[in-house]
Amino acid sequence: LPVAVKVTSALTFLATGSFQTATRQLTGISQSAMSNCLAQFLEALQRRAGRYIVFPEIQRGAGAGAASGSASGSALGSNEAAYRNAGNFHSVKMQVVCDAAGAITNVVAKFPGSCPNAAVLENSALARLLEGERPDGAWLLGDGSYPLKPWLMTPIVAPQGPAEERYNALHHAALGVLRRTLAHLRLRFRCLDPARGGGPLQYAP
Repeated sequence: LPVAVKVTSALTFLATGSFQTATRQLTGISQSAMSNCLAQFLEALQRRAGRYIVFPEIQRGAGAGAASGSASGSALGSNEAAYRNAGNFHSVKMQVVCDAAGAITNVVAKFPGSCPNAAVLENSALARLLEGERPDGAWLLGDGSYPLKPWLMTPIVAPQGPAEERYNALHHAALGVLRRTLAHLRLRFRCLDPARGGGPLQYAP
């Protein structure tokens, strides 16, 4: 098959969040060809990702949050229990950071669904960066599942007085950018939102 057909077939599959059978019907190739195209495309993408895919630098007021992508239990093997999240389904925890405009600047998607949000952050390269020589003015907003840090602003659990209540209100409004970004991701990639009919991943995480 021509490279253009392989690339467009793989991109169609990834962009629609559909299954290979439905995607190959759109592109007019066989199921086996669709499977081969996807495997070849992903392998080539992984080889070149470090050279061509670069996240923007951390911006002021970036938001940090988490989403869970569902995963098929049959693909988890002996680690099945670790991937069972609080919602009682198998998932991969995904940490997402975006800037004030909603542009995603950092993603971590390698921890099982039972892993707490704070643990994902603590074990990420982003935390090591911010704990070290933090870029000037760089700080994050996180919800109550994250610990308060010099570079991570979280809500006040029991606000005392108008000033702290206003802080919480502004914090909630600012973090709304991240909530909308995650909502857009779930709309585009249905496996990230099993609660609304998304199907499980058909591949091992």
